[in-house]
Amino acid sequence: PLHALDRSPQPSRPAPGMFRSAIAQKCPGLKLPCVPHIGHFNDGSNYELARTLGAVRFMKEPHEKIPSAGFDLLMRRDNVQDIEVYLALYDMQDLRDWAYRTGRPYVVNLLFHAWLFPELAYRSEAAGEVEVAIFETSGVFIVPDVPEGVTKGLRRFEQRVWVKDKVYMCMGPDAIQARVDRHRLVCTFWSLCIPAGEERAIVTKHVLMNESHTHISREVTASFAELGDGSIACVLQHLQKLLVGVQNATHRLSKLMGRCESAFEGVFVGGGSVQGAAQDAMEIWDEQLALLDRSVGAGHTADQRPAPLLSEMLRRRVYEELGRRRRKGKFPSDDQETVEIGGRAFTTPTGATGSERSQAVHKVLIECIHDLELLSESNAELLAVEGLTV
Repeated sequence: PLHALDRSPQPSRPAPGMFRSAIAQKCPGLKLPCVPHIGHFNDGSNYELARTLGAVRFMKEPHEKIPSAGFDLLMRRDNVQDIEVYLALYDMQDLRDWAYRTGRPYVVNLLFHAWLFPELAYRSEAAGEVEVAIFETSGVFIVPDVPEGVTKGLRRFEQRVWVKDKVYMCMGPDAIQARVDRHRLVCTFWSLCIPAGEERAIVTKHVLMNESHTHISREVTASFAELGDGSIACVLQHLQKLLVGVQNATHRLSKLMGRCESAFEGVFVGGGSVQGAAQDAMEIWDEQLALLDRSVGAGHTADQRPAPLLSEMLRRRVYEELGRRRRKGKFPSDDQETVEIGGRAFTTPTGATGSERSQAVHKVLIECIHDLELLSESNAELLAVEGLTV
């Protein structure tokens, strides 16, 4: 369950210096905050980056924030003495739109250049090797089949900055790749990066909001920027706005789930007759998804913003859930063939029973609600302030 922030007087005062803004310090040459970034190599022409809306570094006992899987990886490298731990929050909307517009798979690169070379000057070059792994993933997948892909075990990669045409600062190579679920609203993962020959390492929890055009997702994403300078006041403001945004989103999604689930089960929910329940159920489903789109800005066009909106993401995840039940053997998550199989079953009158459709809607909406609630709860736990109750 989610709990509201209690700002009543407490017996002890918050400890100073628990967090530090990770956005304030920027690499002068790259003009990027000295934190890990997410983007796409784009064939080396111009890196497309997700928007890093907020990031903080944990200053007090940071090692306690690291999940056990990350500690196990660190214990294999005796040379690491200094561990920096971060929380970074990203709006993936622009990057997703670019990927769909250019027909590319939703595979992104992890970029450690700004953190690795924090003093790099404009028109200067730098290169180094790092060992990287990801763990505790949700909606983010390893890419073990190619040397450029990141896995749950430490792999060595190059990180390089060079100057093009004496003016443009370029980052590369096309490495540290991870695949992101196209239809999941909230995705999270942890990463570990250890520079070769150095005693420092960086551990980061990455939170990715894949859609920020629909009102309920836009409200949650807006809370990310409230982290601001990493002060106690900013952290509490972020947690409060995140909590309110998540509560509003889960309330709206719960109403959608209840209405559609009931309709597919044959329960009369208004707007038709019981005798036409199957057709009514499909109309109610389409109507409820369309209502989510009503909050999208009038300037939104499919040509410029081709990535699926939240309504379409939910629709395709329901298709995937039905398709998964109709396939045997091993197949990856967010697989297009699975989505198409489920789509045919869902839209064909005899392709699935009303109960099957209802169960698929229920599971997908419950997972989306759970992802949002977990985001609020985990951020509240990571950003817990001594002397205040969250």
